[in-house]
Amino acid sequence: MKRYSYLILMLVAVVAFSACNKWEDPEFEVPTYQGEPANMTIADIINVYTAAGHLDSICHAGETFIVRATVVSSDEGGNFYKNMVIQDETGAIQLQINQSGLCHTYPVGQTVYLNCSGLVVGNYHGVYQVGWIYNGDVGRIDGHYLDRYLSRDGLPQPVEPVNIMSAYDINEGNVCRLVRLHNVEFADDVVGKPWSEDAATTSRIIKSVNGEAVTNLVVRTSNYAKFRKALVPGGTGDLVGILSVYNSTYQLMLRTIDDVQSFGTVQDVYSVSTANGSGWDYTGWTTNQDYMLHNGVDAATDDWLVSPVLPTATVDGSTLFVEEAFFNTDATAQSKFTLYYTTNYTGDPSTTEWIPLVYSDYRDGAGFYRAQVAALNNLSGNVRIGCRYKTSSADAGQWAIKGLHFQKLVAH
Repeated sequence: MKRYSYLILMLVAVVAFSACNKWEDPEFEVPTYQGEPANMTIADIINVYTAAGHLDSICHAGETFIVRATVVSSDEGGNFYKNMVIQDETGAIQLQINQSGLCHTYPVGQTVYLNCSGLVVGNYHGVYQVGWIYNGDVGRIDGHYLDRYLSRDGLPQPVEPVNIMSAYDINEGNVCRLVRLHNVEFADDVVGKPWSEDAATTSRIIKSVNGEAVTNLVVRTSNYAKFRKALVPGGTGDLVGILSVYNSTYQLMLRTIDDVQSFGTVQDVYSVSTANGSGWDYTGWTTNQDYMLHNGVDAATDDWLVSPVLPTATVDGSTLFVEEAFFNTDATAQSKFTLYYTTNYTGDPSTTEWIPLVYSDYRDGAGFYRAQVAALNNLSGNVRIGCRYKTSSADAGQWAIKGLHFQKLVAH
């Protein structure tokens, strides 16, 4: 009996202890800024430096200088160390902070308010930096005092990067901004190498952006980055990151490996030759061993060269290139020598409903070359390409076509 009483007492004690020590999940609180409203911009910070021509205090003691901005960098991938990049509609700057793991408190897209009282602004080889003064330069803000200067407001929101479509967009106005470089291609000698060597931070040269050659742009990766061992991709794709600069060389700083996007190799997925006119429907064109030719005419003419039926599933989503040559043409060539496609060829070009393909790459006397025409999307039915030679009077222009090529980006 005593044994049972003892067991009952033990059970009651365990239940009572569990009830007294029930752990509850902490309540989540959305950060809310309750300080003075923003009265300045990042452009105002930069103007302090440009007006002085050297490092300077952003404001005088007792002045209110508060900026509302958005966090766009991240030290999650190890490529940013003890600094944070923020931007607003007017510009972007780098904050020097003596603290790591900033991404946990200040993730990308976080709205922050920066109180600039007690801070200085400087310029490091083209990058505007803000922090404490240290040995006559911009030093890092002690992480223990960061709350004095930086306050969060609300939850992180998506940030749209600035689109970099050409070399023209790579300029000082976009330095420190979150950017997207479109259709990037790396120099041949860096493809397949790691983003960074083990011994030091490494630059990998970008050869072109969106098909345009660039000469002063690299991807800069720390040898402490978590993705440093990943390999630089071949082909073309997009890169997202923070655009930096060192003197005259622009540097893209990736945040994580996820900033490397959509890389692949552009390849022909289908081609059709005009050699000997095999399978083509044509009037006014002459056949040759390697190409079809339309000579100049003595009077008004409207002649067609119509391709065989194309494999719809293969060419859908591709970009059409025409391998062609022009001779004796003038500035009106674009209106006389035109391309179309149809999904319902009647056997007679004059009764077929054609959809125009607009392009402008006419190179007289350049020999055969591939001209990019247009993307072909959402195709159905029996797809054919029509090449139309049409003039309202005599014309000396000659148009030769070797074939059609359909290209797609094939992912690695």
